[in-house]
Amino acid sequence: MAERRSRRAAATRAPETRAEATAARPRPGGGDAAGPGGDVAGPGGDGPARGTAHAGLPQPPVRPRSGPPAPGEAGARVVRMEWWALLAGRAAALLNVGVALGTGAGGGQVFVLAAALAAALALESAALVAAFSRWGRLPQWAGWLDLAVSCAALVANAALVHGQDVHTWGFFAYPYTLVASIACGVLLRGPWRIGAAPVCLAVVYAVSDHLSSGQPWPNAVPNAASYLGIAPVVGAVAWQLRRMAAELDSSRAVAAELAAREAVVRERSRHARLLHDRVLQTLETLGKGAWIADPWMRDQVRAEAGWLRWLVERGPEAVRVDGQVPAERAAPDGQNGHGGQAEAAGLEAGLQALAQERVRQGLRVTVNLPPAGADFSRVPGPVADALLGACYEALTNVGKHAGVDRATIWAAVDGDEAVVGVVDQGSGFEPAARPERAGLSRSIRGRMAEVGGTVLVDSAPGEGTSVELRAPLPPPPVHEGG
Repeated sequence: MAERRSRRAAATRAPETRAEATAARPRPGGGDAAGPGGDVAGPGGDGPARGTAHAGLPQPPVRPRSGPPAPGEAGARVVRMEWWALLAGRAAALLNVGVALGTGAGGGQVFVLAAALAAALALESAALVAAFSRWGRLPQWAGWLDLAVSCAALVANAALVHGQDVHTWGFFAYPYTLVASIACGVLLRGPWRIGAAPVCLAVVYAVSDHLSSGQPWPNAVPNAASYLGIAPVVGAVAWQLRRMAAELDSSRAVAAELAAREAVVRERSRHARLLHDRVLQTLETLGKGAWIADPWMRDQVRAEAGWLRWLVERGPEAVRVDGQVPAERAAPDGQNGHGGQAEAAGLEAGLQALAQERVRQGLRVTVNLPPAGADFSRVPGPVADALLGACYEALTNVGKHAGVDRATIWAAVDGDEAVVGVVDQGSGFEPAARPERAGLSRSIRGRMAEVGGTVLVDSAPGEGTSVELRAPLPPPPVHEGG
């Protein structure tokens, strides 16, 4: 107990390294320390594209856009390209149907039934293209439904013709489904799905051809094999385009975010120049000269000038004090007693900021820091937050309960620990005889416990109070070759 009291008394003396918060000059602030094959966002458009030459046809799901590309636009353009591929594929497939029907016109009842089947295929194709235009990339069940329609068309068409007629105009479902299988590569996802769809079409075609014409199975293989190359190629190209679009949109989003941050920094710099050239110069002139007769008011102006200089020079760099940014609460004002040659680390600057705030609230706080060379840069952000928050609460307790208007803050790096102390020469109390208040138990001990730290309270009636905060530090970096 006697050793701790002597330490408390020594901390309150004015050593060469002491910095009065109201009398010091401001210190400059330190420096800042989509998967492959996945969908790319691309909702459908809300109206027709301007200048299109296809009046009366469904319009692509993405409108042309003028100006620089925006994040997400590459994915939307890929969706639009898929729509065009689907539209062109269905148009080519229906063109084959039209040629076949034109060849067999006047074929009696078979022709009428074939025309009805062709009309059903045209309606299904129009509905598919229109749905893609309205909602953008469709779910996979739409691809399976389209595949089922194609298989049903092969079976129905084979039932309309018999024998060698299967190999004439009457079996138009074969060229239709062959070209229409482009939709399998556009609508389905995953290699096994895109591979299974054409195999299904090939099997249905071979069985229908064999049962209708009676030709041997090997004769149907060449035509059936034609299905196997279309959907996989379309699917591979579509996957590659989606992947590249996702990467492009991601890079554009990062670039846009960086540009926005740069704009904020430029605006802050402009404001800082205005504050420095006008308000700050005036405050510093008033604080240094004999313009203000009242010493307390002159110190107050100097403190506010220090806060403003800290804000101007540090800008967005902010050490959190009690859950708030010190730039909004307080800022360091001055050198720390060892000449102020080194730039303040986060913890050091935060303690100076805290002292400045308390000075403006009527509590004169002295900050004692070790000689030059103390490595406060080892204190990580969360540990500094906890130490500053606990120190803030300890100074609050001084103002509420100590009955004095002075306090001392000291800080050091002791081996693998950061240590901060708050000392006052106030009324003191007997820790064992008084239950801890919420400020000490939650705001101080709770904060320190979150970072693995400890709190030591040394007090006695009439002898003041010392609160010592200790928090572990990460080991220093090991430099190779050193």
